[in-house]
Amino acid sequence: MSSLLPILPPSLCLAAVLACLVAGDRTRALALVGMVAQLALLGIGFVLFAHAQEDTLLVHPLGGWQAPVGIVFVADRLAALLLLLVLVVFSAATVYFFLDREPRSRASALALIFLLEMGIVGGLLTGDLFDFYVFFELMGLASYGLVGYRRSPAHVEAAIKYAALSLAGSTLMLLGVGAIYAQTGTLAFAGLQEASEVVRSRPLFLFAVALVLVSLCLKCALVPLHFWLPDAHSIAPTAVSVLLSGTVVKLGLYGIVRLLGSNAPWVWTAVGTVLLPIGALTAVIAALAAVSQRDLKRLLAWSTASQMGYIVAAAALGSSAGVAAALTHAVAHALMKSTLFLGAGAAIGASGERRWDRMGGLLACSPLLAAALLVAFLSLAGIPPLAGFSGKLAIFAALIEARAWVTLLCLLFASALMIYLAVRIWLALFGGKPAFPPTRPPAAKVAVVGVMALFVVIAGLATGPLLLVARAAAADLFLGEAYRSAVLGLPTSTEVLP
Repeated sequence: MSSLLPILPPSLCLAAVLACLVAGDRTRALALVGMVAQLALLGIGFVLFAHAQEDTLLVHPLGGWQAPVGIVFVADRLAALLLLLVLVVFSAATVYFFLDREPRSRASALALIFLLEMGIVGGLLTGDLFDFYVFFELMGLASYGLVGYRRSPAHVEAAIKYAALSLAGSTLMLLGVGAIYAQTGTLAFAGLQEASEVVRSRPLFLFAVALVLVSLCLKCALVPLHFWLPDAHSIAPTAVSVLLSGTVVKLGLYGIVRLLGSNAPWVWTAVGTVLLPIGALTAVIAALAAVSQRDLKRLLAWSTASQMGYIVAAAALGSSAGVAAALTHAVAHALMKSTLFLGAGAAIGASGERRWDRMGGLLACSPLLAAALLVAFLSLAGIPPLAGFSGKLAIFAALIEARAWVTLLCLLFASALMIYLAVRIWLALFGGKPAFPPTRPPAAKVAVVGVMALFVVIAGLATGPLLLVARAAAADLFLGEAYRSAVLGLPTSTEVLP
């Protein structure tokens, strides 16, 4: 169904960038721009999500040029689910951004936040691989700026490391995009399946796909491409840490799933044999690294890498159950990790200390913050009935169904480490004796943390509907006929899910 709705989110983000630059450092004007734009984006996100659940696939050919020649924006169940998730996280981070102290220009930072949002929502909604690369690069450029814009030596160092690795990966991605086009004659996601079935050299085509996947795996912080993440996520301002952990890594996941799901089944089967052990290894190594950390935000950054290992391992199975489990846990992870980073920012501000083993006594200062972080830590540990339990259970079930026993054992070991870590950190933050008496964190910051913790609880209690949405998105991805028909105008047929 042709509609303007899929083009509105990136267009509105661009308009917000320009409005931020016009508003300058007038705080009230910036706050008005930020809140109005995010509310409008949230509204559009809900509408797109509602249309997708009604089995209505919305398509907008930019300039009236149809695929595979023109640029097409598409909102299917997969894109709409992750789009709504991303917009919720951006809304929370934007509110916290205005509550936090900012030594430099808020206008520049907020403009970069909307530029980052434009890159992510555009990547989710675009219908071809080249434009995905363009939005992916836009996201990268904005995120480098957000990590380093405070210009201290530590911020600049983290931004340079992040940028150097990411730009190297992006170069490989562009080479891969060109190689895929050279072999298939198309870059439209809707046209890749048929084209990849008849490529002359399957090993050469797999090499081209692997070039693209390197950059996507780097954004997901998979071993051995994970070294940038702890520095970037931990040194960035709290609102930026939330966005990096809650949204940026999710676009890497989306790219992996969309690219593999758009090609012939043999591509996912071949790639999955490599991605599955990499995901398991990432989950274990990052969990072990998290246990050894004393900096609270750095610990949370390592746990993000570990959780992405779970998610990618599930997606690597190449089955409808595996992708549905990956999407379910991606939603859970974005909500609980946003809560944890927001809570960590409030705790660090109250205690004046970044090391969790030197904090303590925060329970008396803010019982609501203690309760919100308890919910998030228990969800991270996978305790029922919270969102993290739903995601992990779905992943474990998919692994059992696929008889991936070694990967299952690795993820169970990583889960045990997370349970130990969650209990230990919460007790250290809210019990014990602090090195210096903490102050009461601002009520507005605690309220934002509490709202995100409520989302974690709701996602856990609404496991049934969430799983249904994720399974429907996975089913659409594997069937693909409705997507191809809407984008290319092809007749539909019936296929069997893997």
